[in-house]
Amino acid sequence: MKFVLKAFAVVLVIVVSVPLLMYRTVSPCSMLKKELAQRAEQQMEAVAEEVRESVEEYGEEARQVVDDLSEVAEPVAEGLAAGIAAARVQRMSTGECVSELWRIKTGGEAPESDD
Repeated sequence: MKFVLKAFAVVLVIVVSVPLLMYRTVSPCSMLKKELAQRAEQQMEAVAEEVRESVEEYGEEARQVVDDLSEVAEPVAEGLAAGIAAARVQRMSTGECVSELWRIKTGGEAPESDD
């Protein structure tokens, strides 16, 4: 019985600590802001990779041009993504942030809230 309780305690600590370590905050709106920015960055990386693949047939010079443009545009795009995420989250209440974060993480409907 002690082993089961210890195992449950370890699992509980892991479940609680993962979001804290991942987002370094317990604020749902800050967590949502970071999640939105990360998703936008992932989408931009996917688009950049598609462009790289599509220009491979034009040779190394075309690929180098795409890489150079990507180096210049990436920081600007990341800044824009972070700004858009911040502006979106700024207009939301804590309950709305929780619902949206839930929807994004689970890919489903947000749970009903009492707000």
